Amino acid sequence: MKKRFKITEETTYDELLNYLEELYHFPNKIIDLKIIRKICQRIGAEEVKATGSSVRFYHRALEMHPYYKGYFQVHKKHKGGTKQEISRTDFRKYLYGPLKEIINFMKTN
Repeated sequence: MKKRFKITEETTYDELLNYLEELYHFPNKIIDLKIIRKICQRIGAEEVKATGSSVRFYHRALEMHPYYKGYFQVHKKHKGGTKQEISRTDFRKYLYGPLKEIINFMKTN
């Protein structure tokens, strides 16, 4: 990622989609969970209680989806300290698809 991307209320859905693409091709193997939480907050996905080291989100756009049924989640990496991180592989496998789907839904509605 060449420049620092700040997610605000004025951030457009197209900018978010471009940022997701950048995260997908991010060279580091670890992604800060704060980034994902900010994206979810911007698109209206709420964080719900999860068990163990999972972070779980809910969005109404995924309610009728046969796989997600409104929810998607990812596993946090344990490195000690207060910094929460996820692996790039987990982002690609568990978050990229539902986040992209929600943003496309929000663009059309």
